[in-house]
Amino acid sequence: MEAKAFINQKLEAAVEELKAIEAEYKPRRDAAQATISLTKKWLDELGLDKSPSQPDTTIQDIVKSPSNIWAAAKDPSS
Repeated sequence: MEAKAFINQKLEAAVEELKAIEAEYKPRRDAAQATISLTKKWLDELGLDKSPSQPDTTIQDIVKSPSNIWAAAKDPSS
């Protein structure tokens, strides 16, 4: 059972590290999204068109990654 306890400790440490990263990341992401929205609004008000070569991407498209899937995975200790 020592191996299982060791692995559970590693899992808990990794989850805590991920939470710390997310705590820093989310406010920065939200601030960037707000800036994007504001600049799009300004461009619309100025009547400038986007270049057709720029794809319409969202923050959700950018942040989709295996780590997001992993964080939502079921806890293996249960």
